[in-house]
Amino acid sequence: MTNPLTEMSRQQIDRLIGALDSLKDGDLAVDMLVACGERAIPFLACFLLKGPPRTISLPRCRAARALGELGACNVLLSYFRDYERPLDAAVLFAEDAVRSAVARELARWKSDEVFHVLLDAARQRVTAGLVLALGEFHRPQSIPLLVEVLEDDLCRDEAMESLRKVPDAARHYGILAILGFIDVQLEGRSALVRRRAVLQLLAQLGVASSDWECLRTVLWEDDPGTVIAAAQLGFMAAPESDWPQIVVALLRVADKFNWVQEADALQLLDAHPDVARQAALQIAKHRSESGEHPNWMSPLWRILRHVLGHELDNGSATAP
Repeated sequence: MTNPLTEMSRQQIDRLIGALDSLKDGDLAVDMLVACGERAIPFLACFLLKGPPRTISLPRCRAARALGELGACNVLLSYFRDYERPLDAAVLFAEDAVRSAVARELARWKSDEVFHVLLDAARQRVTAGLVLALGEFHRPQSIPLLVEVLEDDLCRDEAMESLRKVPDAARHYGILAILGFIDVQLEGRSALVRRRAVLQLLAQLGVASSDWECLRTVLWEDDPGTVIAAAQLGFMAAPESDWPQIVVALLRVADKFNWVQEADALQLLDAHPDVARQAALQIAKHRSESGEHPNWMSPLWRILRHVLGHELDNGSATAP
C-alpha cells in the first residue's frame, strides 16, 4: 500500500514548510517532512539556504534536523560554505543557534570533507554546537582551536567535553601550552580563564609525576584561580612530600579569593586535613606575631578558622 505522505503535492509540502514556524505543530511538521522522503529535500534546502536569517532560530533549526534525518549532507555543507555573517546583533545571535543545529546534524558523517568544513566554520565564528560536533570526530587537529575556545564562557564546557575525547593528545598539548612551548595566548586578562581551564582539563585527564615536576611552578603565580587549578592538579599528581607546599601556595593567595574560589580551596583543604592544619598553624602564628588580628571579612582568616577551629578561636594556634 502506498504511503500517502510520499504522494503529497507541492502545495502540501509547502504548507508543512510553513508549519515549521508553528510553536504547536513545528515538530510534527519535521516528522511529516522526513516521512515524505527525498521529495522534501529541495523545499527544506530552499527554506534553510535561501530564506533570510531571522531573530527566531527555531524554524531553521527544525529544517536542519529534517535535512539531517533525510541524509542531505551536501545541503548542510552548503549552509556553512555560503554563510554570510548577519550585521544585526539579534539576528546574529539567533543564527548561531542555526549554526549549532547544522553542525550537530553534519556530525552524522565522519568524513574528511565534513570535518574540515566544520573546523573552518568554527574558526570563522565558533558556537557550542560546532565545538561538540568537532569533538565527535576524535581528531587531534581540532585541539588548537578547542584550547583557544576555553576562554569563551558560552562554549567552554563543550570545548572541555570535546578535548576529553582525545585525552592523550589534549594532555600533551595542554602541558606544552602551560609551559609556553605552544603558540597559544595564555597571558593577559582574557586568557587567564583559558589558562585555568587548561589546568583543570589536565587535572581531569591526569598527568604523570614527571609532568608535575615541570608544572609545579604554576603554584607561585599571582592569579588565585590559576593557583587553585594548579593545586587540584598537584594533589592528584604530586608526591605527598609536595602537599605542604601546595597548601602554602593556596593560602598565599587566599586574600584574593572570591566566594566560589574560597569554597573550592576549602574543599581541597578538607580533603587533606593534616597537611592543611600544619600549614594553617604556621601562617596563623606568623600573622599573630606580626600584630595582625583575625579579620572575618578576609577569606584567609575564614579559611584559617575553618581549618583550625577552636585552636584559633581560643588564641592557642601555634606552630608545632
